[in-house]
Amino acid sequence: MEGVVNEKDSQMASSDSFIDPVAEKKLILKLDLMLSPMMILIFLVAYLDRSNIGNAAIAGMNEDLNLTGSRLNVAVTLFYVTYIAFEVPSSIMLKRLRPSRLIPFFIIGWSAVIIGAAFIQNYASLIATRLLLGAFESGLFPCLTLYLSTFYQPVEQARRVSYLFVASALSGAFGGLLAYGLTNLHGSKGLAGWRWLFLVEGIISIVVGIATIFLLPDNFETAWWLNEDEKALMRARHEKARLYQGISVTSDNLDKKEVRLAFRDPKVWLNSLCQFCANTCSFGFSTFLPVIIRGFGYSSIRTQLLTVPVYIWASVVYITVSFASDHFNRRAIFMVPMALITSCGYAVQLGVSMNSTAVLYFATFVTATGIYCVVGLNVTWIINSNAGYFKRATAIGLQQTIGNSAGIMAGQIYRLSSSDGRYVIGHSVSLTTISLAACGYSAMFLLLRQLNRKRENMSSDERQREIDAGNMGDRHPDFRYTL
Repeated sequence: MEGVVNEKDSQMASSDSFIDPVAEKKLILKLDLMLSPMMILIFLVAYLDRSNIGNAAIAGMNEDLNLTGSRLNVAVTLFYVTYIAFEVPSSIMLKRLRPSRLIPFFIIGWSAVIIGAAFIQNYASLIATRLLLGAFESGLFPCLTLYLSTFYQPVEQARRVSYLFVASALSGAFGGLLAYGLTNLHGSKGLAGWRWLFLVEGIISIVVGIATIFLLPDNFETAWWLNEDEKALMRARHEKARLYQGISVTSDNLDKKEVRLAFRDPKVWLNSLCQFCANTCSFGFSTFLPVIIRGFGYSSIRTQLLTVPVYIWASVVYITVSFASDHFNRRAIFMVPMALITSCGYAVQLGVSMNSTAVLYFATFVTATGIYCVVGLNVTWIINSNAGYFKRATAIGLQQTIGNSAGIMAGQIYRLSSSDGRYVIGHSVSLTTISLAACGYSAMFLLLRQLNRKRENMSSDERQREIDAGNMGDRHPDFRYTL
């Protein structure tokens, strides 16, 4: 189980485990070159298969499956019912079930579902595929973020988690291009264009899943692309982080105490509620952007192409902000302004006449500017704010469960609410939730700053009492929260 090294031992260990900065820099570069492409590709196909229903909807699926009234919204919503159900168990069981087996299982499972969706004939079949898709995709994100936290130090994580969200943004751009090309195959081999979209994207995903079985290591000790010197350096990095934070590595056995601590931590709940607010915008935007842009008066084919620049812009902004966030080791000072910029985008879409097509299209860029930044950095923030493997695993799973339940609401709010093609309810709810998220990030910053100051002002006797009481992980008096 866990134990805390005393101050004398920490100093001795620190002097014995000197890390060559040049060798460490080369190691981090190697981790990035090997892990980042895999993480990006996995998350790209996940978001591609999740959000392609929006592209399919404007490519003839609505008519072929008779998706009248709110049927499309219901189909989008039901994905999140099963999606949120398995996130906490998946993240907790990742270590026991092995990343190299569990993650490929998820990918191959949902790929098979998407391929099957190419041949559905009615609304009931669409509902079944969306429920199955949600079940298989549920554990992917918490597992990937937890997996990355075992390779990278806290000050390195925002940039690496950002790659996942850049992948989700790029999936929108890539999905728009694919939709443009594949929907032009309408009628080829007797399949409608939207069926080709599901079929080809499903095949791409299943290839990625099979490759992951052979390429993804369980941990750095089993990474085939690390030599013995690099593995020794990885151990030294983990030891340095452990001693710096006053914590030790948790055993492989499930620590139920850490699980309970995560559920009782108000910081985890505050962070999760902020994630719910931000995800309401993220899910509504990524799923319904093609529908929103088509409402400006563009044709279906042109709409598919017009989504591409929006997602590319969002990717560039997010990768830039995440680099800055890691460089300064700060989260809130980037998240609050980004949330407010996105709120301005929604305000423009609500306030400008539908005749001002160019302004409305520009407003989608403003909206996209902050969405992926706040969602992604908040995930990094909860990783940084929870120490002890199973507390962190539970916190990530809980955050994603609460946050992703926003998909249930996001699937219902984007309904045509006026005769001029404006989505008033969807934009209004999104404006409200992103503004609430900004307030929540500010409250989180103030709370964590207060806790850091309290620990910095501890006397040696108070510090020792905390250690003697068995306060470990992020409760240890030497632990400092990232602000």
